[in-house]
Amino acid sequence: MHSIASLREAYRAGTTDPWQIVEQASQLAAESDPSIWIHRLATSELRRYVDGLDTIDMKDAPLWGVPFAIKDNIDLVDCPTTAGCPDYAYVPDVSAAVVERMVAAGGVPIGKTNLDQFATGLTGTRSPYGIVKNSVNPDYIAGGSSSGSAVAVACGIVPFALGTDTAGSGRIPAALNGVVGFKPSKGCWSTLGVVPACRTLDCVSVFTRSVSDASIIGGVAGDFGLQDAFAEKRGSSSFDTTETNFGVLDADAILTNSNQEYARCYRRFTENLPPSTKLIDPEPFIAAGQLLYEGPWVAERTVAIGEFIAANEAKVHPVTRTVIEGGKSLLATDYFRAAYRLEALKREVEGMFREVDVLVLPTTTTHYTVAEVMAEPFSTNLNLGTFSHCMNLLNLCGVAIPAGETSNGLPFGVTLMARYGQDKALLEVAARLVGEATNELTKTATADIHIAVCGAHMSGMPLNPELTQRGSYLVARTRTSPNYRLYALSDGKRPGLARVSEGGKAIEVEVWALPSAELGGFLKTIAPPLAIGSVELVDDRWVNGFVGDTSMTDGAKEITEFGGWRSYVQSL
Repeated sequence: MHSIASLREAYRAGTTDPWQIVEQASQLAAESDPSIWIHRLATSELRRYVDGLDTIDMKDAPLWGVPFAIKDNIDLVDCPTTAGCPDYAYVPDVSAAVVERMVAAGGVPIGKTNLDQFATGLTGTRSPYGIVKNSVNPDYIAGGSSSGSAVAVACGIVPFALGTDTAGSGRIPAALNGVVGFKPSKGCWSTLGVVPACRTLDCVSVFTRSVSDASIIGGVAGDFGLQDAFAEKRGSSSFDTTETNFGVLDADAILTNSNQEYARCYRRFTENLPPSTKLIDPEPFIAAGQLLYEGPWVAERTVAIGEFIAANEAKVHPVTRTVIEGGKSLLATDYFRAAYRLEALKREVEGMFREVDVLVLPTTTTHYTVAEVMAEPFSTNLNLGTFSHCMNLLNLCGVAIPAGETSNGLPFGVTLMARYGQDKALLEVAARLVGEATNELTKTATADIHIAVCGAHMSGMPLNPELTQRGSYLVARTRTSPNYRLYALSDGKRPGLARVSEGGKAIEVEVWALPSAELGGFLKTIAPPLAIGSVELVDDRWVNGFVGDTSMTDGAKEITEFGGWRSYVQSL
């Protein structure tokens, strides 16, 4: 799927049109795993949205012709909202405020995505519409509660999808599926038209494949809404993004022995941060997070949906019902004790943010299989939220970004946290960390070089250790522009990319971030006829990558039809 920027460029150039793109997204949705979706728009409904673009000037509409998906606890006019519970369903007369802004900016909704029922859960397994499968390995959870939205983006069906985030629902699914999940400062995106979970904490969030796209959505979605009682005016607070002060946690202290794989991934990522990076005490963040599900804020969920559950007990997922009904026994005195404790924790955290601008922490603690979650639905959920539950209680903004993968090929992610109102600065830092904003990364956390690999260096392939042992981490799974042919070299062990003016195809690649200090040693491992040159990606970006010299095709077999080395090897 295209990026927002590449779609706009294609529209300007006249190489495609919105109906072609929307129809393609709709077809991909229809062919995808049905657990992703609760409702998909019919062709006639999609056509009305696309026809409406004729009344919108593209230059004033950042999302003109961009298809997107919506978590099904967010209203879309004339489309059922279920919140993951069929008996709760209603058809709204108007869209949620944030959806209206997407459509006004030219966005085209294609459907409503599956979620943990009533947005209560971090696993993606608590829905009568099915368990959403992880986009990389279906044996593992997709994360929740915004499971369908994250997977729709990870599978390339849409460039972005709206989610919600109260306890980590917009960040954990991002980490577990290798995409970006941005949670703005609380109250900066309107929650009008969103089925409440905890109204004082709820945020609308967004999933994208790049930080750049998340920034575009942030520019469209953010607006102070007088009609929204929980809207807040974002301050002008910021920090110097070219000399960012980072804070990290002690990997061995915060991740138990059973999560050493996550500790390794986190340590590998944070080792590339500047020497000035400070070690931060995790206790205030963990303690604040424990107040969310182990304290009186559970009662806020009871206020939101408790009456419906009381009247429809048999119609509600048993795990969801148990969690929400737990709020019935809480007292006002419990709330005030917890509120006092939270204010003290906020003061501690404020002190820490006087020393650091951005805190970098694991998005979650591990990646469970579906079977593990089904066997222990409560303890696994709490463990997943160890680092995410605190964010809205502490009034922070955050963005989850891909940060490599585990040894068994599952995505690993980190979350960047900053103070309230520093959303734009945070996104700028995140873009630099993943190499989107500039090739001159020495001023920020990584001095890494992005390299596109198309063969034996990809995940799970024989030469992948040449990257991982040098501290490299996976940035993206993507494709080249449709201007390449792929050849199996005469040694039978490696492929080579050749750029062509016609008759090419988009070829599967992975983009890896290699520490610049390791570049020389890595180059020594590359034997002719291969070399490092420039490769154009499907989103129009150019990165370093493996290319072949003019002798590459001697004795080689063209395998372009397979679309990638992995598919070719599997065919053998």
